[in-house]
Amino acid sequence: MRVAERVEEIVERGLCTGCGACESLLGKDVLGMALSPEGFMRPRRQRPLHDDEQRAVIQVCAGRSQPGPAPSEATPHRIFGPILHLARGHATDRQIRFKSATGGILTALAVYLLESGEVDAVLQVGVSTGNPLENEVRFNTTRDEIVACAGSRYGPSAPLKDIVALLDSGKRFAFIGKPCDVATLRNLARVDPRVDRQIPYMLAMFCGGNPSIAATYDIVRRFGEDHSDVDEFRYRGHGWPGPTYLRTRQGREHRQSYDETWFSNLTYELMFRCKICADGTGEHADVVAGDCWVMDNGKPSHREAGDGWNMHIARTERGRHLIEDAVVAGYIREEPFTVAELEEMHDDHGLKKRSVLWRLAGLALTGQPFPDHGALRVVQAGLAAGWRERWTAFRGTLGRSLKRRNRESPITSGTFSPDAKSS
Repeated sequence: MRVAERVEEIVERGLCTGCGACESLLGKDVLGMALSPEGFMRPRRQRPLHDDEQRAVIQVCAGRSQPGPAPSEATPHRIFGPILHLARGHATDRQIRFKSATGGILTALAVYLLESGEVDAVLQVGVSTGNPLENEVRFNTTRDEIVACAGSRYGPSAPLKDIVALLDSGKRFAFIGKPCDVATLRNLARVDPRVDRQIPYMLAMFCGGNPSIAATYDIVRRFGEDHSDVDEFRYRGHGWPGPTYLRTRQGREHRQSYDETWFSNLTYELMFRCKICADGTGEHADVVAGDCWVMDNGKPSHREAGDGWNMHIARTERGRHLIEDAVVAGYIREEPFTVAELEEMHDDHGLKKRSVLWRLAGLALTGQPFPDHGALRVVQAGLAAGWRERWTAFRGTLGRSLKRRNRESPITSGTFSPDAKSS
């Protein structure tokens, strides 16, 4: 096993998650986040890093290591991790439920935390004010600001690029992000005790991977539009799962289904780090939520189904109490949901988890570094994989590594051009 020990290697071998913590730790004059030529959020090095700067980043970087989930009293499920509380539910506020990608559970919990005085703000990602196709980090202090961020954003962002400054402010805030972003926060908490004091709640969503921004620009091209004319763009929501929607400044509108967006565009532009991720289900979070799909002959259906539903899991006691309090306060509604239903509905995450060990084997055989997945049960899950699953995962990653398809541009190179055609 070989883990990367330098920031340059993490980025250039395709292990970076793009969270932005390195910029916050060292300053943007040293490592400034920007869209890479491949369309991912990556640090751009302004000068060579000193050894102490390398160590400061490496010890918190989830691209290097994810030691394991937050402490929990629950025995971890082989695939889905610690489960202290499991249910299906939705926001009781109809606006939140309608705007959200699913049932609005995470948005409703965030609003509850703010309005109950548990936190001063919520750190999350929303639509960029300068470009509706891109994302920006928001530090929200009002209900309206939180609700404006409801819905999926299938593209790169760097939600932790200002995390040190926010901790310096002394404010208490909740965080909503991808599982890998929460993992980085847990790493940071090991060296900065302010994280646990000032970020009492870390919320995440089930994640199928983070696509390049090139995939979004490709959707615009397929609609026959120019990116400079786009006035509004959303991936989901306004129904469940909700169509991908685009409106131009001239008033032209376009829509396509969830399956058309995900399986014809986004899935082909996922960053390599997502393909070897062992935590798509947010094991490091206090609460994680995902789609509670309508099932059709034992398979999840993505057809439009009206009002959305989440399935959600409390990983920690703090998360379990948060859900209970939000139910009592009337912010969310719950119904029973079983582990067996979770396993059937989200077996795509089961397949991915079972494949990680064999993908890492493909990297190891070619001498490539890979993340230390710590206590995320990669071996246990991998041994449960069938032989076809094992061979497919191993062969695919081995071929990718031999062809250098997991490589990304050097940390000193240029930035993404929206006019360049995606591969």
